[in-house]
Amino acid sequence: MIIYLLLILFLYNSYLYIDLLLPPKINIIFPPENYKTSSPSIKIKGFIDPRTDVYINSIFVPKKNRNYFEKDFYLKEGLNRFIIKGVKFWGQEKEVEIKVFYVKK
Repeated sequence: MIIYLLLILFLYNSYLYIDLLLPPKINIIFPPENYKTSSPSIKIKGFIDPRTDVYINSIFVPKKNRNYFEKDFYLKEGLNRFIIKGVKFWGQEKEVEIKVFYVKK
């Protein structure tokens, strides 16, 4: 019985250690890659690991709840690039780039 308990404790601690070392996961809901729009603004939405800070083009984005974020941006005509960066407490980072094309009507 004690061996099973120690094994479970070891596996749980291994999971926590690996979670600390890996970069954060970023899941962008909207917009999709190479999105084209005629609207002058866009709302970037997504999910990220709960203990991770979110930056879009170096602007800190507060999370709406534990892991959901969204932020409005105005678009310039033509290609607009957005870099979504997640930074964990220990410094692990991950970046995702999204391109949005704005075409005036």
